Amino acid sequence: MKFLKYILITLVIVIPCAITILVYNDKITQNSPVFYKQGVKFYNDGDYQNAYYNFGKIKRISPLYSMAVYKQAKSAQKVGDYAMAALKYKLFLDKNPNSIFSQTARYNLAKCYFNLKNYEEAKILFIESKNKKKTKSYGEDYYLGLIEKSRDKALAANHFIEYLKEDRTDKTNEIAAAEELSMLGRELDQNEKLLVGKTYFKNKKYTKALEYFSKIPMSICWDYLVLANHYAGNKVIAKKLVESGIDKYSSTVDEDNLHNIYDIYTSYMIGTKIKNWTQMLKIVQLRNLPGEDYVLYKVAGLSPKEKALLMYKRIEEKYPNSNYAPESLWNVFWAEYSKRNYIGAEKLAIKHLKTYKNVNSTTRIAFWLGKTELKLNKNTEANNIFSKIVSKYPDDYYGLRAEHLLEKNNNFWNTDNKSQIPLPQGEELEFPITLSHLDIKDLKLINNLFEMGDYEIWLDANFESKIVESWFELRKDKKTRSAILARDAIKDMDVKPSFLSAAYKLAYPRHWTEEINMAGKKLELDPYFIMALVKEESHFDEHAKSATNAAGLMQLMPNTANYMISKLGIDIPVLADIENPRTNLYLGCNYLKYLKDRFNDDLLLTAAYNGGEGSVNKWVKKYSTNDYDEFIENIPFDETRIYVKKVFRSYHLYKKIYK
Repeated sequence: MKFLKYILITLVIVIPCAITILVYNDKITQNSPVFYKQGVKFYNDGDYQNAYYNFGKIKRISPLYSMAVYKQAKSAQKVGDYAMAALKYKLFLDKNPNSIFSQTARYNLAKCYFNLKNYEEAKILFIESKNKKKTKSYGEDYYLGLIEKSRDKALAANHFIEYLKEDRTDKTNEIAAAEELSMLGRELDQNEKLLVGKTYFKNKKYTKALEYFSKIPMSICWDYLVLANHYAGNKVIAKKLVESGIDKYSSTVDEDNLHNIYDIYTSYMIGTKIKNWTQMLKIVQLRNLPGEDYVLYKVAGLSPKEKALLMYKRIEEKYPNSNYAPESLWNVFWAEYSKRNYIGAEKLAIKHLKTYKNVNSTTRIAFWLGKTELKLNKNTEANNIFSKIVSKYPDDYYGLRAEHLLEKNNNFWNTDNKSQIPLPQGEELEFPITLSHLDIKDLKLINNLFEMGDYEIWLDANFESKIVESWFELRKDKKTRSAILARDAIKDMDVKPSFLSAAYKLAYPRHWTEEINMAGKKLELDPYFIMALVKEESHFDEHAKSATNAAGLMQLMPNTANYMISKLGIDIPVLADIENPRTNLYLGCNYLKYLKDRFNDDLLLTAAYNGGEGSVNKWVKKYSTNDYDEFIENIPFDETRIYVKKVFRSYHLYKKIYK
């Protein structure tokens, strides 16, 4: 009977209670994302009090509770309630000491204690935060310096100096640290004064930088004295400093600074660029100054071919370790190839590849060695070279060209204007899981937070990835920064990911796809080509403006826009509307159609879009178009030559990624 009694109690009391608890817990689990989303919206709108209130609705049994506490801490910190923020950060850290957010939480907790004047607790946490293994410092030394400045001025100075030396995530206090250092009353040594001066210089406070540089022997900071005076507008002083110090100090300064000084000094001379740089070369050679390779390279770039060739040979022979030697050797090679001296060109290309590894001209010289071997009827050797280029540099312009040559494909320069295959639309790019290197647990958490609109949270993760940062920036509609971050990340990869990966889709994104597809269909232009051209013109920055006043997505010059408005017979106030994305695309695509009809050649229209119709007409008369590879390398405008390669590289990559 007792057993039956227990069964009845279980049925009547325990089970209903358990069901009630489960239902209650399930309701909490369902409601938590709603409250979290509301909290994120309020937080992003700057309404931190309502954000705090909504995050506070999430119960302890919810999987989102810890992150809700963390967001409460951030909300309280935003409104200056440092006591409550500290309480919440501490609660988060007690429960999640090893979270990807713990490093930021610890640093923020220390800042809260600092603002509460609880300096001992703050000091312990700043030191703990500083000593934790991470890629960069948050800037703990700045606050440690503030804590110590009334106790131990020497120790405070050391902290401020360390802060100025560090590779930091938090760079907002550089000027403040320099000013605090100056107010300690401690005499700085020469190296410390140089460090402070450089800090002001880096932040474009040139007059303030000069206060420190002027107190240091010129042998230590001559280059910075010249540069700071120039940028501060003291050009007469800068010129005198160059003339009085160049013999004494030029051999001890940073190479980049010396080159900048040479640039500045030639700009002070009266005459043409070639005349001024020739004069600079005489000065450098007569006085045996460093940097002759740089000046030779500058003069060569302004000189006729034969004279330039002599200078390139001198750089390559006399300065084989110079940064300008690989490009100089390329120019020597190209001169021999252009003269049809293929045996001589072959030797120079082989020398280049043996001497210089992974420089800017590596893929170019390798590709042209392959073309040279074809000229010498060494087809097997040529194919081996092309195969290696494709394998190692699959997304490089020359890698793509090599792939087409191996496939005997002659359509590299022909865009697909007739079939009108549109770019795919509406695809949501998922979080790049395979490229994030996060643990499964952290991946799940990040994805959950992103699904609730909390993209800002990634900034607090103790983790660095340009690809993930690119994805994050795209979510914030920062199209240009997103594409550039992904591009740079891929460039740094030794092994390239699949063309179908998130990395390439971030580096080569699709924006304004509907408008581009419509323009392509109406004007018989390949939408993949239009997208590639827009990417290279503006990186999708609709407000982009060049030094020559080209504007918008397709970087239209006002004269070009006005011409197309007149030709199309439409009424658009161009100066006001040229940056409007739809207007810019409409005029730019119609200009492409005009060039297409004018040249009936995709390569020439691309060159004309950048270099102008008149220039292209001259180049066609001067250089043979039987081999478009040769024609491109002979384009005399550096910008146009590079531009053509970039556009066709992007075009073929877009096709690989999305077709």
